[in-house]
Formats: sequence, structure tokens, C-alpha cells
Amino acid sequence: MKQIVNSVMLPHKNKKIVLSVSGGVDSLVLFQLLMDLEYSFVVVHFNHQQRLESKHEALYLEKLCQDGNIEFEYVVLTIDEKENFQSAAHKMRRKHLLKVAKKYETDIIVTAHHLNDLAETVLLKLSRGSNLLGYSGIQQSYYKDNAYFVKPLLQISKTEIIHYAKANNIYYFEDQTNISDNYQRNKIRHHVIPYLIAENPAFLKKIIQFNETLVTAFEYLRKSTITFFKGEKSFLISEFKTLDLALQRDIISYLLEEYKLIISTQKIDSIISFLDKAGPNATFSLGQNKQLKKVYNKALIEKKSPFVPFRQQLYLDGLNILPTNGLIVFENNFGENQNNEIILCYNKIALPLWARNREAGDKLYFPYGHKKLKDFYIDKKVPKKARDNDIIITDNNNQILAVLGRYYNNNPNLKDTIKLRYRSK
Repeated sequence: MKQIVNSVMLPHKNKKIVLSVSGGVDSLVLFQLLMDLEYSFVVVHFNHQQRLESKHEALYLEKLCQDGNIEFEYVVLTIDEKENFQSAAHKMRRKHLLKVAKKYETDIIVTAHHLNDLAETVLLKLSRGSNLLGYSGIQQSYYKDNAYFVKPLLQISKTEIIHYAKANNIYYFEDQTNISDNYQRNKIRHHVIPYLIAENPAFLKKIIQFNETLVTAFEYLRKSTITFFKGEKSFLISEFKTLDLALQRDIISYLLEEYKLIISTQKIDSIISFLDKAGPNATFSLGQNKQLKKVYNKALIEKKSPFVPFRQQLYLDGLNILPTNGLIVFENNFGENQNNEIILCYNKIALPLWARNREAGDKLYFPYGHKKLKDFYIDKKVPKKARDNDIIITDNNNQILAVLGRYYNNNPNLKDTIKLRYRSK
């Protein structure tokens, strides 16, 4: 076992290591192995506040580290009862491990995941996988968030680890929450895996092969995905449609991963269908206050910004501050006309003037007749978000005089004119 761990850890021999230690047999065996192999590491221990024994375990681990002259970081996690406990705890542990790594100026984070953990994860993901890596389990080593995550016990079974602990008199704690079948992972651990091992004693070794095959295939596919994005977080839909379905699925999965969004097979396939069938300015809700947006031939993810309509009277003799924080002022100084200025004939329009968002049924007037504002936007290929942000100037009869920056319907040669100047925030 010592040789296996050393072969995995050898590339990081000369670096400080951040080691996550729970107090269970897995992490304390790994702790002892790294001590024996003379690696330099700092221990991080998390208290999830779920068991009365947690404080006692933390004191034991702190003393163990003191005796070995090893730095000890103790983190108490407070998890919202409304959240999925296991998922939230995983995210918080990862966040704090990265924080500790930064504190000690290292990028090596080591955890004690073993072969049974791998089997549990593979079986768990088979029920809700989203891509090739979704069906595989845990990678022995990978780089993410500016850190290397290493699992040197990944090809060693729980039984082997327990035997090693007993043979070497390594004291460890039993986590009573692992006994309960309240969590799906525990059900797989207690019932499914023992059954599969009984059916095939080589089951765990087969899991290693299965996992390695899928990880290799995934890594090949992911390279194509990263190339497709060209360093951006958006893509051209026309290019996307030419790709094989497997690559399309990984592209969507990668995009969701980048925004830390929930991934499922159903969501990915629904997004692919949306990109194929929806109109040029459509959105797909992704949850977590995010949406996938089609802007003609482009697809991107953005934060949802609810459309809040406004209508505000404009005063000719003062500064008008809009809800968008834009400014409108009227003046009689007629120099060279700028893009942010329009000329209005105030004797030909019904006062007062108003500023507002677009509304259903809006029409624009031209010398040849009128056109719906919606059709005007389509012809100009104006994105939906830009349409929502446009400032429309109307008279008191709700006739559109201007769509600032895009259109106005007055004649600048008329008498009794006034200049409207607009400045965005």
C-alpha cells in the first residue's frame, strides 16, 4: 500500500500538501502513510455539526498533529437546513480546502477516497449521469480551480485499508451517520455493492477498468469541446448543429459546469432541442437565476434580469433621471447634432412627453407608412435584452417620437423646436 501511495504522490514530493482528514479509517491510514513517506503536509479537519463526538475527534486529531509537528486547520461548517446536506457539505469542503491551499501557497489537495467510494460514485452517477464523465466515478488526479486534486487510495479497497489499520495499530473513529440508510449513497454501500461483490468477487477491479475507460474517452471528447469554445463562453449555433450528438452533449455540459449549474441528461437534451427549434431571440431557463439565451446565431448563458416596465413624465425645464439611471435634458442650444440627441417640434406634439419601455402593439411612423416596433427590431436584428433596455419617447397620446439611439420621426427643419439630449448611466 505504501508503494502505491508513493507512486501516485511522487510528482508532488517536494511540495506542501493539503490533506483532508475526517478521522475515519481511510484518512487516518493515509495520514500515517504520508508521515512514513516523509511528505510535508497540513491537515484540514471539518466539523459538520452532525454528531456529538465531533469535538472529541477534532481534539484527538489536533493532538495527533501536534505530536507529529504538523499544521492543523479546524473548520466548522454551518449548512442551511433547506439545502441538500451532502451536496452543500461537499461544496463547502472544497471551498475551504482551496482557501487553505492558498494560505500555505500550495496547489496540492489530497483526499482519502478509496475503491469502494469509486464504486459507490459510479453506481450513483449511472442513475443520474449527464455525460461520459458523469457515468464515470472519480479521477485519481485532476486539475481544477488552480489546484491538483489527488486521491492516492483510489485503487485500494476499504477492506484492504481496514486490514492495514489493524496491522499497524492505527486508531480511527467510526462515523455513525454512515450506518443510516437515509442517504442514497449509504443504501448503495450497504446493499448494492455487497450483492455485486457476492455475484462477482472481482467487481471492484472491474469498476477500475470501467472508470478508466470512460475517463479516457471523456478526456478525448473534452479536448474537442474546449477547442470548440475558442476561449469564449458562448458559441455559434450554426457550428454547433454540425457536430455529433455526443460532442453537442459535452459542449452543453461544459457550459453548465462553467457556471456551476445543475446538470442532468434531461436538461442537456432539452437545451439541444431548444437550440434546434426555438426562434432567433429565445431564452431557456436553467434555474439558479440563470438562462441560456439565443441571440440570432449565438448561444450564451446570462443572469436573469426581469423586465421591469416603467413610464415617466419628462419635464422640459429640468434634469430627468430615469429608472435606468439614464439622464434626459431639453435645451435650445442647436449645435452639430450628436447621436444621443434628437430635435422635436413641441408645437406639433401633445405635451407632456413621456419616457417608457416598449409595449405590445407599438408602431413607428415613416414617410411610406407605419411599421410595428417588433418588426423593426427583427429587421435590425436587435437582441431581446437590448430591446428591453431601449428608452422610448412618446407624446401624451402615446405616439412614439423616438426610440433613443435607433429611430425618431420628427423633422428637424420645423420651427419651434427643442433638442432632447440623452445620456446613459
